[in-house]
Amino acid sequence: MLKYRKKEIVIVTFILLFVLVSTHFIFYKFKNSSNVKYNTNTLDVVFHEKSGDKVNMLKVSPVTDSVGLSSKAYKFTITNNTNKSLKYAINVLDNEEEIKKHDCSSYQISKNLIKLAIRSKKEKNSVYILSDLINGNVVNRVIPAKASVEYTLRFWVTNNNTIPTGSKLHYHGIIQVKDLGTQVAVNF
Repeated sequence: MLKYRKKEIVIVTFILLFVLVSTHFIFYKFKNSSNVKYNTNTLDVVFHEKSGDKVNMLKVSPVTDSVGLSSKAYKFTITNNTNKSLKYAINVLDNEEEIKKHDCSSYQISKNLIKLAIRSKKEKNSVYILSDLINGNVVNRVIPAKASVEYTLRFWVTNNNTIPTGSKLHYHGIIQVKDLGTQVAVNF
């Protein structure tokens, strides 16, 4: 009888250990599955979407600005890892790798039809037309030492009746956060 009890205890202990380890791995995989991290010595950038820094507008539906401002959001957090204030830039660039991979350069939506809105928690939305950005630059800012700032970016196709809904046109972009250094300018 004692031999049987020892076997039972060993089996139950093994099952509990297996469940505990499995739950741990599942929890951390799920927790990190929607966060894509990019780290440097100075800045950490965490994109809170599975797509990470990639912007893919695959189904074209021209919409008004009010609808565009409530469209899918790309959220990310920038953290300064240094003891100094840093300048940084947020750029939206064409994802040349994705365009080449899908051989779809002739199906890219004209940048003068794509609008984007960027907002940090403390500010209102700033709306831009992608073609108006110089070298894709959306924001140049300063982040204090050891601080974090969260951004939300939204993209949509402007409602100007030149693109029919369901068109094969699409856009592949990438969100780039660039460290501009510790030489903090007074004005941008």
